[in-house]
Amino acid sequence: MLVAVLLLGATACARGGGADGPHPSDSPVRVEVTNRHALAVEIYATGGGIGRRLGTVHPGMNAHFVIPTNITTSGSVELEAAPAASSERFRSGQLLLAPGTIVELIVAPQLFNSTATLRP
Repeated sequence: MLVAVLLLGATACARGGGADGPHPSDSPVRVEVTNRHALAVEIYATGGGIGRRLGTVHPGMNAHFVIPTNITTSGSVELEAAPAASSERFRSGQLLLAPGTIVELIVAPQLFNSTATLRP
């Protein structure tokens, strides 16, 4: 009888824990930026006609940002790194981002060598 009660309790806990846990579709899209450029850069995300400044990353620093859901649900997203004191810009090209995706953006000393890589 004790074994039956323990099994019933364990089954109830397993079902209850899954309902309260995070769902993959609720996971935000994150951008991890490493700035190897000599100047501070502003990071922007654009998708579905909506543009959003994510923040600033100073030279030699790392930063982490979350792309707002209204930008990622509309299809592809483009990231942009723009130094404040320069007219140069790096654009990642169109990225198809799923919930929970991490984009690793490395801003190179020469902007045209910068990269945007997707990680699941």
